[in-house]
Amino acid sequence: MLAVALACLPTLNWLGGTLAAALRLPAGGNPRLAWDMGWLLASVFAATWLPARLSPLWPRRVAVGLASVLMAAAVWAVWTMGEDFPPWFRAALLVGLPTTAAAAIVASRKNAATASERVW
Repeated sequence: MLAVALACLPTLNWLGGTLAAALRLPAGGNPRLAWDMGWLLASVFAATWLPARLSPLWPRRVAVGLASVLMAAAVWAVWTMGEDFPPWFRAALLVGLPTTAAAAIVASRKNAATASERVW
């Protein structure tokens, strides 16, 4: 399950890049950065929602652990990207990622009580 969740990150980002090329969006600038940020947050939502919804054992703990790893990666990315990206992009990464992950965990709440009762 965790491998599928982690596969969501590059897959959805690739899909966003492919759609941007098909829609002929310009390669640089703020509109393209906003497009890419949207797809990144969508991939974080999917990657967090999947284990929180479908893990047979400790679904929320797995999702929170994955969200923590993703947040650490976001902090590292912002730390190393420096002034190469605009401040709004760095702020969106640091604020949007944990917000999106929390929303995914809340959205998966319906299944959390019955996850341990499921038989695979």
